[in-house]
Amino acid sequence: MTFKKDIKQSWRTLIEILSHKRFFIIAGITALILFGILYYFMVSTVANNSLNIALMMSGVNFIYLTILLIIAMSILFGIYLSLVVFKFSFINTRKGGLFGFFGGIIGAFGVGCPTCGAFLFGLIGAPLALMYFPFKGLEIQILGILLLIISIFFITKSMNGNCRINKKLKTSK
Repeated sequence: MTFKKDIKQSWRTLIEILSHKRFFIIAGITALILFGILYYFMVSTVANNSLNIALMMSGVNFIYLTILLIIAMSILFGIYLSLVVFKFSFINTRKGGLFGFFGGIIGAFGVGCPTCGAFLFGLIGAPLALMYFPFKGLEIQILGILLLIISIFFITKSMNGNCRINKKLKTSK
């Protein structure tokens, strides 16, 4: 198969899995929870947990872009987790799927005010680490998003030849 065909087949697999209510709900709830956590990380490093103060300190464009990246990361991680649940529920495999979890964790390190330091960088003793990056941590979030996209592609690609997903989903009802 060519890369283009792999992408099309992976996209079909993803749509088939997420069209099932159970996996759509897993993706949605996970995305909402992760968004809440990452949003809290973003404003927790700012005085009084105020979004207005974060806007004044970091600028409107930076905060809005950060929120958009948090939304994208949350949705992708929700999709990734629902695919992992599907894979381990219906496909006999012992292979781990930790690559996407690394994407979520790496992306979470970029969330926060670059002046005060991201919450997770502060936990490991480097609160001003984001100040040294050219885009003040946005590149870390983009790296996390790219890792999640690659993870979703590979997990759906690994399911393409293993089963007929619709059969698995219909028998699980």
